[in-house]
Amino acid sequence: MILVLLSLLLSLLLPCGLGQHSDIVRSCTRLKQSVFEEKLDYSFLFPGAPIQRRTVDNCRSYTPLIVGGHPANPKEFPHMARLGRRLELGRRIDWFCGGTLISERFVLTAAHCLESEQGEVNVVRLGELDFDTFEDDAAPRDYNVAGYLTHPNYADPQLYHDIGLVKLAEDVIYDLYKHPACLPFDDQRYSSFIAVGWGSTGFAVKPSAKLLKVKLDRYEDWVCQKVLSRQLEEYPHGFDASTQVCVGSDRAQDTCNGDSGGPILMYHQNYPCMYHVMGITSAGVSCGTPGIPGIYTRVYRYLDWITQTIAKY
Repeated sequence: MILVLLSLLLSLLLPCGLGQHSDIVRSCTRLKQSVFEEKLDYSFLFPGAPIQRRTVDNCRSYTPLIVGGHPANPKEFPHMARLGRRLELGRRIDWFCGGTLISERFVLTAAHCLESEQGEVNVVRLGELDFDTFEDDAAPRDYNVAGYLTHPNYADPQLYHDIGLVKLAEDVIYDLYKHPACLPFDDQRYSSFIAVGWGSTGFAVKPSAKLLKVKLDRYEDWVCQKVLSRQLEEYPHGFDASTQVCVGSDRAQDTCNGDSGGPILMYHQNYPCMYHVMGITSAGVSCGTPGIPGIYTRVYRYLDWITQTIAKY
């Protein structure tokens, strides 16, 4: 009886939707405290003054998104990962997808990203901003891959359940340049998102060296259903609103080749320096075409699989 009352009280105290995934909220709070809060000791300048301790909060907000896309700021998206394959001969790496760091060892991405024409993903870069310069206030580091898992219901070439996890060979030491995004704690119908990646800025254009950000809007599900009506190989059952999100723009701005696996984000409601990863870039029909949205995997619907997989492996 006491346990039931405590459970009921907790569900009332937590905001709507948090009771079931309150552990996600707590882990995000702990992350914010460990990365952005600094304990400082000081004392007043007179003999015998006791030492005082105060907490300095370095969590800051960034410039609002510029519609149409814009280079990301240093340390703005420290969860961003780029997936690639290091070739056996030499030091060359072929980068082909994005991802999101969600724990010390795991990167969230699209299932179709885990194998490329060159082979399986075997390296992940974190802390990068601009691949063409070392003067960009970044702290890039490459991590070897220990393994990866796709969702059990993913079946190539179809793009349903297009979600996977990459396990790194070592823990990531969190700092201002490298730390996770928060998982979503609800499945509300948000109207806009932030898309981030190093993908192409247009059709048949090579990927961007700079990390770019753009604001995208949610479209009605029927729009994506219509868009996918001819994509029979990848989507034989059409758009699945229960596991996918329809997102795009009425302007020439979009995710594109090379952005697959990267996130669409929401600002954290309490911590302006942090984000929730709400979706995973999965597929598009004609990137950058105004009014033609893309398909994104709905992360919230896979929370149980994500948390159970991380705990198991």
